[in-house]
Amino acid sequence: HKEGRSMSARLVAMSTPYDLALLRTPKTRGIAVVFPRTVESSINSMVFAADYATLPTMVTRGGTLANASVSKTSGGEEAGHIAITSTVTFGASGAPVLDSRGLVEGVISRKTNVNRVLAVGAAGAKSFLASNNVRPQEDDRPQLSGSASRAHRAASISARVVCLN
Repeated sequence: HKEGRSMSARLVAMSTPYDLALLRTPKTRGIAVVFPRTVESSINSMVFAADYATLPTMVTRGGTLANASVSKTSGGEEAGHIAITSTVTFGASGAPVLDSRGLVEGVISRKTNVNRVLAVGAAGAKSFLASNNVRPQEDDRPQLSGSASRAHRAASISARVVCLN
């Protein structure tokens, strides 16, 4: 669902380690994701994660965008992920994690406890896309002006996915 419209999508590829899926739709809506060339997220960096339950209403009602901070990962199955302290709800999987520049530092993967979420890091997400012949946009320049809404940015690069099977 995007901009009040539904369309079908076809599964192109999946990444089990990262819990990512690549979908093909007949038409693209919104703006393209821009990943940083140089990943800057480090412990205590401020990031912003969209609360996916509100994404369909973000533009019309403001929605919510949870302030979050990067915390330490434990390695092992968390390798390639960014651990963030955030109040995003269950069902936020697939939502973008934006840095202060509006660049996508990660993609929400799963909630590990009430205030801790794992997001696939930008490097892992870009690698998954590249391995499936998708060349992600990269830039280190801010994608937001100083007072621009991060909620609007998150909503414009996101779409709600409903699985029927």
